Amino acid sequence: MENINFGNLIALFVFILIVYNVFFLVKQQTSVIIERFGKFLSVRNSGLQLKIPLVDRVAGRINLKIQQLDVMVETKTKDDVFVKLKVSVQFQVIKDKVYDAFYKLENPHAQITSYVFDVVRAEVPKMILDDVFERKDDIANAVKGELNDAMLEYGYDIIKTLVTDIDPDDQVKEAMNRINAAE
Repeated sequence: MENINFGNLIALFVFILIVYNVFFLVKQQTSVIIERFGKFLSVRNSGLQLKIPLVDRVAGRINLKIQQLDVMVETKTKDDVFVKLKVSVQFQVIKDKVYDAFYKLENPHAQITSYVFDVVRAEVPKMILDDVFERKDDIANAVKGELNDAMLEYGYDIIKTLVTDIDPDDQVKEAMNRINAAE
């Protein structure tokens, strides 16, 4: 059995540890926030990156892909019918505004959901049930306009909003089915 030189083994271990803490990978369509002693230093994009061990740290990662958030909103129409709308919001972080997206907004999904609720509950009560079905694109455009104005400040771009489902109250559906059957 050969003599193991523990000094060389420890040196190798320290070298591997330093290399592991100096280099890091950033995946495609992702940005990484680097902080130095707790203060923002830089945004790093995809590829092999460097940081100073014990001084710099990866504070977080931001996904730059288009994401989708589905929001269910229940509201009342002008003719006093309760209706549930499913609104799908497609959004992404603007690559030049990663700093804003990371530091200005704690929970983007909650913020987007709040705006969707606000706009839908402002628009749908102005319409009768039939108009909600006919003008679902107008509702989606109103949501997109309001969201885009609000979320640009936080580094988010609203790509598209869609009203993907309109579901009136069960009693209303039954009544409509009885009317159609009678005709």
